[in-house]
Amino acid sequence: MTRVRPDPDRQGKFLGEMKAQQKSRLYFLGLFVLLGLVPLVLRSEYYLHVLIAMFYHVIYATTYRFILRTGQFHFGAHAFVGIGAYASVLLVMRAGWSFWLAMPAAGLIAAFFAVLIGYPTLRLKGIYFAIITWGFGDTLRFIYMRFKEPFGGPLGIFAIPGPNPITIPGLITIDFSQKTHFYFLALALMIVTLYILHRMEQSRFGLIFGAIREGDRLARAVGINIMNYKVLAFAVCSGLGAMAGSFYAHYTYYISPLDFSVLLTIYLAIYTVVGGQERYAGVIVGTVVLMLAGEVFAGYSHYQLLMYSGFLIVILLFLPGGLISLPGLLTRVGSRAEEKEGEKFRNDPA
Repeated sequence: MTRVRPDPDRQGKFLGEMKAQQKSRLYFLGLFVLLGLVPLVLRSEYYLHVLIAMFYHVIYATTYRFILRTGQFHFGAHAFVGIGAYASVLLVMRAGWSFWLAMPAAGLIAAFFAVLIGYPTLRLKGIYFAIITWGFGDTLRFIYMRFKEPFGGPLGIFAIPGPNPITIPGLITIDFSQKTHFYFLALALMIVTLYILHRMEQSRFGLIFGAIREGDRLARAVGINIMNYKVLAFAVCSGLGAMAGSFYAHYTYYISPLDFSVLLTIYLAIYTVVGGQERYAGVIVGTVVLMLAGEVFAGYSHYQLLMYSGFLIVILLFLPGGLISLPGLLTRVGSRAEEKEGEKFRNDPA
């Protein structure tokens, strides 16, 4: 009987992937623990609210950026966030579902619509796909505004119930009557979303999406079913964004069609470009920096889009790689300055 000798290269690759997975799990667990300590330091409900808003906007922005990474210029992110919000609210208020069932169900409904829209339209690229997704989002917004029953019409839906209480017998009851409870729920939802997208990007899916972005024809030539992978990315990201939309609805207790206009997608595009699209952490940096800037200049909210556009122009002109590339740029500038100083010293030691 012939013994099959293990391939050392394959074993090494497998062990490397296992170590990378463990490292990423520890990283996200550490991030959760670190951010989980924030409520012990920040007692102000205002600051907690800012962080909560930051968390669900990070989910919106990272899912938006992932679709961009597949080579599709997506301009309808607001549509799927709105589907998640309205679906969750109607399931809870009309069908009597628990929030904990309605939120994942809203994600599945949004993913279903993404598949339904994606298969016929993802063959298009650039401005054509952007126009179709924009039109889809505005069509949904028109429906929300036109039909008072069941969508509440232009005034929206009021008195949305919060998440159902969680009771741990003998320990604690989390009834979501405090900002801290919503903070931990938003944090958990963000960490799970970031972990899923990170694993997808670091796996073979990430390589395939990168190949599709660089050239559809070449990817198809090597046997990649580009439509299936594009639809997969579109559905997963739309579903995750919709779950964040569900959280938003039950956190604010009120939604209206104005919450899900194309302006939301424009903000996400600005966050992505300002932070840096090429790096995974770039969109997170862009979202955090611009939202903090928005809070600093909260008294000038009418000029918020103008301020964001100014950031965008400055970044495009002077820092094309986004804010995430700034440390590397400063390091290179410092190294060049040291080289020039050393060269000057060598030429003129006196």
